[in-house]
Amino acid sequence: MRKTCPSFLSSSLAAALGLAGLFSLAGPARADEGMWTFDNAPLQLIQQRYGLTLSPAWLEHVRKSAVRFGASASFVSKDGLLLTNHHVARSCIARLSTAERDLIANGFVAATREQELQCPGADARVLMSWEDVTATVTAAARPGMSDAEAAAARKAAIAKLESDCKSSTGMKCDVVTLYSGALYHLYRYKEWQDVRLVVAPEGHASDFGGDPDNFNFPRFALDFSLLRVYENGKPVQPEHYLKLASQAPREGDPVFVIGHPGNTDRLNTVAQLEAKRDALLPLAIAGAKAQLKTLAAYGAQSPESARRAHALVAGIENTLKANTGQLKSLQDPANFERKRQEEAQFRAGYAKLGRQDQPWAQVEAATRRQVELAREAAYANAGFNTLLGTAMTLVEIARERALPEGERMRGYSANGLAAAERRVRADVPTYKDLELARYTLQLARAQQALGIDHPFVKASVGPQTPGAAAQALIDGTRLDQLAERVRLLEGGAAAIDASTDPAIVLARQLYPLQREQSRRMEREVDEPLKRAAELLGRARFELMGQSVSPDATGTLRFSYGRLAGYESDGYRLPYKTVFGGLFARADAFDNVPPFKVAPKVAAARNQLDMSVPMNFVSTNDIIGGNSGSPIVNKDGELVGLIFDGNLDSLGGRFLYDERLNRATSVDVRAILQALEKVYGAPHVAKELRGQ
Repeated sequence: MRKTCPSFLSSSLAAALGLAGLFSLAGPARADEGMWTFDNAPLQLIQQRYGLTLSPAWLEHVRKSAVRFGASASFVSKDGLLLTNHHVARSCIARLSTAERDLIANGFVAATREQELQCPGADARVLMSWEDVTATVTAAARPGMSDAEAAAARKAAIAKLESDCKSSTGMKCDVVTLYSGALYHLYRYKEWQDVRLVVAPEGHASDFGGDPDNFNFPRFALDFSLLRVYENGKPVQPEHYLKLASQAPREGDPVFVIGHPGNTDRLNTVAQLEAKRDALLPLAIAGAKAQLKTLAAYGAQSPESARRAHALVAGIENTLKANTGQLKSLQDPANFERKRQEEAQFRAGYAKLGRQDQPWAQVEAATRRQVELAREAAYANAGFNTLLGTAMTLVEIARERALPEGERMRGYSANGLAAAERRVRADVPTYKDLELARYTLQLARAQQALGIDHPFVKASVGPQTPGAAAQALIDGTRLDQLAERVRLLEGGAAAIDASTDPAIVLARQLYPLQREQSRRMEREVDEPLKRAAELLGRARFELMGQSVSPDATGTLRFSYGRLAGYESDGYRLPYKTVFGGLFARADAFDNVPPFKVAPKVAAARNQLDMSVPMNFVSTNDIIGGNSGSPIVNKDGELVGLIFDGNLDSLGGRFLYDERLNRATSVDVRAILQALEKVYGAPHVAKELRGQ
């Protein structure tokens, strides 16, 4: 392992500053650590560690094969076939399901392209190019500006860059922040808004083992789905797509993950991590547990209720387990001590650069305020994907559109408005009895936590009980009807102001409160944290350059690693599982859910090759959002599909440990066997094989 100094910081200067320890802790010496941007792919590290030289053509091929679809995906045929996880495609599958046609439970196969089903509100995009726009964004905040003025100026500059880019290229353009504000890049995407479902296995096949097996290994999951991207009514012919590996991967083989990891906090200060450990994560965990309790009661009413709640339950269970794992990682004294040491050494390097400012003190003050505001924000809101949330979106679109870009709430730039409008226009099923259960919970928790005199509670509940207030709103609203949502959207502010729909009426009352809440968080938390993070990011960048990968931000990244088993609590775990292990695990649990083999898989038992690998693990550095990422070999060929990590990887939001962190993938051979022998889709397998 090596210690790296940036090209502009000589080894002698690093020694003079006493930075050897800083580089050993925060630099690339941790083997396979890092979620790297494509402009700074760690080619030298890969060559040193694995003896491989990856060409610019290789990087371009895998980059343009990678697709953003909710989380991650990839093109895998010349006719726009898209591979991702079943759980990534779950929202599409659930929206296409009905009581009579339960695609989650029974799966789906389109025998012809005419039978492929369009996913409501879906889009897919590929990163085509990028440009460093740091100078433009940072120059917008001129000396002498107040914090609010500087924030508005930067937002306006970013919005102009994105708008000008879209006008000149026709692409979707986003300005992304790297290294905590040390760099800003303008990303240009080719985007499609017609994505259709081709194949989905049974839900019990994709998540065999359920929540007990989630974030564990060994795994036996067929967590894949295939979709197709269309343009002008015809399948897209992508410039690049991944071909299946010509040789099976073996333990020790180097592999690469290309995907869109959500968010990591490895560059956060100790004060920020303490806030997450002591307040923010416990708050999120309590909310998830309350929702699961309500959904369990709702789902117990009938099989149809259980079907309606299934996608929500699965998503919340996953989030809860992830947050619990992150909390456990931060509560580990050894892990936290490691973060303290990293910060102490960074502070020493910062001081020796001669900086006089105190960004750590700024972070501590802003983080204290964040904790104070977080509790109110957790309760005084419309909930996740609710009818009231739709009403709030409609009101916010009308109100925020009228404001200058620099004054708008987060999420309502030109790009944000377009995305919000697509959500409103999506033809998705809404179940009022499920809405009632969820909204009642939201109001009851808000009343209990905030008190009856809080403005949100007064407006939402008033003199009624939470249940009665929720019942009145859900019974009276027509926002479950697509035509009504579109009428209000296209009618603009006049239609919103004239509406007597109870959800819109309440959303109009809540809008000033929600806007002030959002702006207060921006002024008192986000902007001070951003200023401090920029100071820290620039110092880190000055000391180490791009020898450290930036925190993940949901943008396209590249990670490297190898297939490798590992030890957990004294047990040696293999690097792969096989179909035979699926049936053995089910048999050992008497085939009782969640360890019940899916019916179509069980029916094909005698036709299956039990030695075919199902899942494997690798040392690739991943995080939530990498779900659906292709994992490829040195030749850029597809060997698997990321769908999970192990329990130790949950702490990967804050730190990486190659001994323990593992990424879990579906083997492409398992996908082919499932298509050919279980789901009657040999035509899709043939397309995957390029035949």
